[in-house]
Amino acid sequence: MGLVTGADGTLAADEASLRATARDGGPADDAEPGVDPVLRTFLRAGVLVNLPAQRGRRRVLLAHIAEQSFEPGTRYPERAVDDALKPWCAAGGSDHATLRRYLIDEQLLTREHGIYQRL
Repeated sequence: MGLVTGADGTLAADEASLRATARDGGPADDAEPGVDPVLRTFLRAGVLVNLPAQRGRRRVLLAHIAEQSFEPGTRYPERAVDDALKPWCAAGGSDHATLRRYLIDEQLLTREHGIYQRL
């Protein structure tokens, strides 16, 4: 990307390139246009790499997971919910029980008598 130059084993920042990159908003990435920055930050290839500490960001991520994993109005037993959430956790960014709990806490899923539902 031309931000760092090197010769004879030494590296140096190309200050002009760094300034231009900062001014233009950073290096272009290959993410899909229009994808929420929270999703780009915390998901890689559809897998959760980390769970945001900030509640607003965490809610954006959880809403995406709920929308991708569960159909509105469909009733799911706990085992089906766990099976739907486990692939999101393949990178070790969280575990399915934590995701399930946050989805309930944020009212993205409801739970009654061991049956879950996305509203």
